[in-house]
Amino acid sequence: MTLRLVPTPANDPVDLEPSTDELPQCKGCNSRMRPQGTTEAEHPDTVPIWADNQCRICDYEACGKDPEDRFIPVERVDYLTSLRAGIEASRQRRGTPAEGSRAGRIPLAEFLEQIS
Repeated sequence: MTLRLVPTPANDPVDLEPSTDELPQCKGCNSRMRPQGTTEAEHPDTVPIWADNQCRICDYEACGKDPEDRFIPVERVDYLTSLRAGIEASRQRRGTPAEGSRAGRIPLAEFLEQIS
């Protein structure tokens, strides 16, 4: 069996981009969903595709989750930022490096040298 490539005529270009009329719809809310890796500027009035042919909100609701839970409240972000700053200040006070084998983390290049 021999496979041959057939060239496309120059006056009949292949359309690789789906038109906005052919975009899939969310099976929960019927919103048009844009392909993964594209932006809203490329496909206006669409929502990003998430999972199981649904938008993110419908997917969260199908799993029994509150769609608002996907956002971190500002108070929580402030707490996590202060916690990270405290950990970093403590590390610097002890004189522990941020990276390297002394910090308990071995850089990838050093690890590969050890196993070679």
